[in-house]
Amino acid sequence: MRLIIEILTVYAIYIFGTSLLIWRYGNKDRAPIIVLTAVLPFMVVIVFFEVFVRALFQRAPQMNPCPDGLAEAERIVEKHRHEMFGGAPVPPHIAHEWQMLYAKTLEREAARVQKFAVRILRTA
Repeated sequence: MRLIIEILTVYAIYIFGTSLLIWRYGNKDRAPIIVLTAVLPFMVVIVFFEVFVRALFQRAPQMNPCPDGLAEAERIVEKHRHEMFGGAPVPPHIAHEWQMLYAKTLEREAARVQKFAVRILRTA
């Protein structure tokens, strides 16, 4: 209970201090800025918690089969980018990276199927 009171006290001092600073030196939109600074510590804690949970429970990225002509589409996009913005040409690389990631995904899925098949055939 004492820890909660100390945390709430520090939070109250934080809100009071930032509110005084914003009220004294702020020119416009004082109330929304004060509310935002009061909620900011909670938002930071929630964001860190959410990132931690997502890092723990998120699966590895998977790729679905890509439509034919990704390399050609990438060349067309690069051509239009060069026409609109100029600059040095950027060599297409997404199609190659996609192929590599898709191959790794297939290998990972094949390994899972292999382990499943070994486990099922062993018990059958």
